[in-house]
Amino acid sequence: MEEGWLTATLAEKIPERVLKHSSELVSSFLAREAQGLQVEWQFSSNHGWLGVRAKGDDAEAFVNLLKERLGEAPVQSARVERWDVLKGFVTGSGRVGFGVYVDLCVVEPVRKDALYPLHRMRAQLADGAAKPCREILDENALVDYFPLLVLMTEIDGEKLTVELADRTRDLLLSWKRLPFDRVLAVGVGRQQVENAVKSAGLQYDVIKVESLSLFVQCLMCKVGTDAPGIISKIGGRLRGAGLASYRTHARLG
Repeated sequence: MEEGWLTATLAEKIPERVLKHSSELVSSFLAREAQGLQVEWQFSSNHGWLGVRAKGDDAEAFVNLLKERLGEAPVQSARVERWDVLKGFVTGSGRVGFGVYVDLCVVEPVRKDALYPLHRMRAQLADGAAKPCREILDENALVDYFPLLVLMTEIDGEKLTVELADRTRDLLLSWKRLPFDRVLAVGVGRQQVENAVKSAGLQYDVIKVESLSLFVQCLMCKVGTDAPGIISKIGGRLRGAGLASYRTHARLG
């Protein structure tokens, strides 16, 4: 606590684009959460993660509400233990061939990302097939800022190793079983995406918009509607957002 302020780093990573050009998305989210509370708040970026500070009669209630809604980031490596389930975000997707790095907001005493190694990616997402890392990432639309729940499997000095926790693995496997293409939109709020779908006249092609995190939305396409087609129609309405396709019927033949 500093000078009467309560502080917390939440388990929510803010895409760089939002910090630079759309910080009002963060402000409007916090304003909604603070509605009806006697609280003064400010937000900041802690290595790209959402930091908040609050003071006032309801400051503690406000911070606890946010922690419950989004989770709290560990920040210090001493707070991370083997077998912990943590919320992380894909970072440097496709940068290396031996797995993908996951940012868990472990930044003290030094910043370090966890590795989700290729052999575990193959076991969990590719039925053990010897697929290259890039292919598994593309097939599952695991782009930067994709939120994951991960299980900490190994802590070896500076080296952190993780695999997908059941909830995230089950989500990705359920996508494979269902015949719907999806579009991932990174760096935009849900309302923006819903507005873009409406203004492009795609209400019947996009069944629903699901929030994977505050700034990562997933558009589920109706059967027979392909994700690249949706991207071509809404891309101009979501300028600057990262858009990625998740294909099913391409794989189902």
